[in-house]
Amino acid sequence: MFRKRKEPFVVPRPNRRCVLASVMLVVIGAGFALVPVYGETIHRFGFGNKNTALVRGDANVKVEEKEHDIDDNSCHSRPTSEHLKLSSDLATGDAAFIHYHYDTPQAPVTAALSAGVWVKATKTGIQLRARVVFPKETDPAHPESPLTALIVGDTYTDRGQWQKLTLTEIPGLIGKHLPVLQTKIGRAVNSTGAYIDRLVLNLYTGPGTADIWIDDLDIGPVKAPDAAGGVPGTTTGRSKPGAPSGGARGRISRQDGGQLFVDGKPFFFRAVRHTGAPLHVLRQAGFDALWVPADVSASVLEEANREGWMVVPSAPVALPASVTDKSEAEVAALDGYFRKFSGSDVLFWDLGGGRVKEQTAAVKRTQDYIRKFDGKRPFSADVWDGFQGYSTFLGAIGAHRWPLFTSLELSGYRDWIAQRMALSSDRAVFWTWVQNHAPDWYVENVARAKNGDQFADPIGPHPEQVRLLAYISVACGCRGLGFWSDQFLADSHFGRDRLQGMAILNSELEMLAPVLLAPRGAQSIQWLDTDHPDVKAALIRGSRGTLLLPLWLGKGSQYVPDQGAVGSIKVTVPLVADGADPWRISPAGVECLRNSAVKRTGGTELTITEFDLVAPIVFTNELQQDGLVAQWQDYNRKYGRSAARWAMDLAAEEYEKTYTVHARLAQMGVQVRGADGLFKQAVQFHEDARRDFAAGLYDKAFTDAQRALRPLRFIMRDHWNQAVATLDTPSASPFAVSYFSLPKHWELFREIQACQPATTVLPGGSFEPGNTDIPADGFPVTAVPGWVARFGTIDRVKVAAGVVSAAKLADKIEPKKPVYEGPRMFLPSRPIARAEDGYVPPAPELGRGVLKLEVQRSADVAGDGKPAEGLARPLERTFLAVESPPVKLPPGTLVRVSGWIKTPEDIKLTADGVLFYDDVCGEPLAVRLTGTKGKWKQFHLYRRVPQSGQISLTMALTGEGVAYFDDVRIEPLVPVAQGAGFAARPPQSAVQPAGGIRQR
Repeated sequence: MFRKRKEPFVVPRPNRRCVLASVMLVVIGAGFALVPVYGETIHRFGFGNKNTALVRGDANVKVEEKEHDIDDNSCHSRPTSEHLKLSSDLATGDAAFIHYHYDTPQAPVTAALSAGVWVKATKTGIQLRARVVFPKETDPAHPESPLTALIVGDTYTDRGQWQKLTLTEIPGLIGKHLPVLQTKIGRAVNSTGAYIDRLVLNLYTGPGTADIWIDDLDIGPVKAPDAAGGVPGTTTGRSKPGAPSGGARGRISRQDGGQLFVDGKPFFFRAVRHTGAPLHVLRQAGFDALWVPADVSASVLEEANREGWMVVPSAPVALPASVTDKSEAEVAALDGYFRKFSGSDVLFWDLGGGRVKEQTAAVKRTQDYIRKFDGKRPFSADVWDGFQGYSTFLGAIGAHRWPLFTSLELSGYRDWIAQRMALSSDRAVFWTWVQNHAPDWYVENVARAKNGDQFADPIGPHPEQVRLLAYISVACGCRGLGFWSDQFLADSHFGRDRLQGMAILNSELEMLAPVLLAPRGAQSIQWLDTDHPDVKAALIRGSRGTLLLPLWLGKGSQYVPDQGAVGSIKVTVPLVADGADPWRISPAGVECLRNSAVKRTGGTELTITEFDLVAPIVFTNELQQDGLVAQWQDYNRKYGRSAARWAMDLAAEEYEKTYTVHARLAQMGVQVRGADGLFKQAVQFHEDARRDFAAGLYDKAFTDAQRALRPLRFIMRDHWNQAVATLDTPSASPFAVSYFSLPKHWELFREIQACQPATTVLPGGSFEPGNTDIPADGFPVTAVPGWVARFGTIDRVKVAAGVVSAAKLADKIEPKKPVYEGPRMFLPSRPIARAEDGYVPPAPELGRGVLKLEVQRSADVAGDGKPAEGLARPLERTFLAVESPPVKLPPGTLVRVSGWIKTPEDIKLTADGVLFYDDVCGEPLAVRLTGTKGKWKQFHLYRRVPQSGQISLTMALTGEGVAYFDDVRIEPLVPVAQGAGFAARPPQSAVQPAGGIRQR
């Protein structure tokens, strides 16, 4: 929650932590609390399974069970609850009971033990009870069993509302029963080792019929499943040793026509990699499939089965391409793998990630082996290349890369996804991993945390970035998404904003699924321009409607998301079906934009007001009772309140994280003009959201909470713009790739300003041949001592890397044409000089030689053996690179890496183009170009020599075209004498008096 005071105030660090604590309390108090905890010992069950979990027990009242099922219409938290409809007679005494129970892991009786369950009913009187087991005592009536007793907790009183029934102060409750038990056994009761193993609900609510819903049960601390002697939620000894846990599952998946089906219905999966976040939290966030490793613990798998997860288990090994004696261990591993997951609802069998063309035979053999046991479910692999080969036998094909914090623009990421999809066939389901984590290189080199250490300050990615990546993937035609999460997602401070953002995202995707689930071959995708240069719209035509996805693809959003909000945008949508109205989709409310659509030549011109990063819009004429619009409105009624709560909590968390970094930057003298006012705007929007939420106006609360994010994005982006203003490319500084690392960037900036470059220590970087002449076709790069070339491809290409003559490669300076201004009063006509007249753009001092990399696509061969017209298919795996010799310097030395690059024409058939990078930060922070418009461009990178004491450079070409490099340097930066260097401070435009941070 935001705090608001009448007078401006300075926020010291301790008070900020109090504010954060208040935010956490708000989130915990909400009905949808995405606050995971490390080392959790609380057993939870969300009643999200396909089958009922409560078991009917004893009753001393005549009762008829009319209904006992899973209900997805009324639940405390998504996706479902357990529902009972009971009709009972009038009881003759006060001790009437109708027991339904749930077996739990052993929960040792301590002062910390508590239990609870959420209940809603049409009548009052339901009681929560628990069975206490005394293992040191035997039951006189059943000598083979230990002594037990029932203790009683809360009673349900809020008819028609969800109420949590709890059991607390359990040792005291047991103490009240000890005299009765002592009388029963004739001596003092030995309560050593007492534990609870069953929660019992007394569902007697008086005579007549009552509807009862049960959801979100918890008890703890509990013992680990192995220590408890059984599996949570089941009775010990119910299964035979070694048998698959949970019994046979009922949900069957299959693949057909580029689409997944579960229980015969099209299925757009939203999977998440399990990295420690509690499963009930992930379930509440709207995920429906859980990606687990082959060695996942039995307790996690059992919990996933109980909560109704579809499971995607990763295979432990791939069988060799041919049968040998060495494959016995692999076969045994696969046998155990299948047995382990045969009792789960498997969405598809995952045969591994990073698969390349050379592994096709091994992957095929692994699939064939598992297929002997499972003849129905599909198989998938995350593929790097060889898409056509894998598409012939795998039911699903995945492809992924991590664009966040790298030099790959979101528009380039879109192109890369589209290219990978074009390489695969329509037969297979195409899916991708969405980056939802801070990659290892970022954690270790930028955030400077190793071995799972915690951070002192916030980290990324931003929820807005995850949202953009997901919708880019959907816009390119992906039929399912996996979210690659890290261990920090389970942290209540660093990952909660991403969880809240994904909860909103998953809700939207669930609403859009009916349109997205058309067969792949029957679905067409078209990209449209809008009247804003940074907003492109994907048009996806499905069988039940047409989805329009306007997306913000502005530059630099992979580093720090831009505000991305526009008052209005216009887009012309071609071939809109007659009678189809545009509907704007959100989990809190749907809005018809019929009045904003006008028929024009070429299509329907749609005006979208208050555009914000992504605006999903569906054209549909399904207005009937069971049509899309009715389904969306039902969804809003069910989940609008939760969506508004998620959006408000997300705004609160982003406010806190933004302010934390802003305060540090302000202490360093780096300010955003008007930041105080922007923070006030965020506060006011959040207050408006809270007021609307209290009034039950959840759609307005949702919108106001999203508005609260825009001033925060403006502050973050302005800070980032200041930081990169003097850099040739944002990746020049490893700390400028994220808002959260900008304080470290300014520390590096000041250090650089106090230094000057020494002579380059990289030999051969000028590519001069010495006294020898350069032949017409150049000479190999290996002629330059220490320099080497490497090449890899599976494409039909010709490549060349060498040193060529620099003659005719200098930029041509075109003469400026005078601007003629028309007749002036009292003055003769004359040409007006341009401001840039006389300016000579920078260019390298070309010697006799430059490095040239060239890739040409070979002519395709037709069926008759003759050359065929070349195809526009992207290159699948082509990498031509030249590497410099390593340079040795003391570890920690600050260096400036630089080089000149020129491409006569744009590089084609690739999203990466030309790369120039060092081995300290690697390819993620490379200079990445698809063209230089035929001009030489110089780039500088600032790096620190690692502990190895070595640094080297790589120049690479990944697509069709030509790239030239020259004057490549590695220059140590050495401190200058006091007063001789530049002022060690941020640019003057970025500096304001370093005062306190005002009204928040």
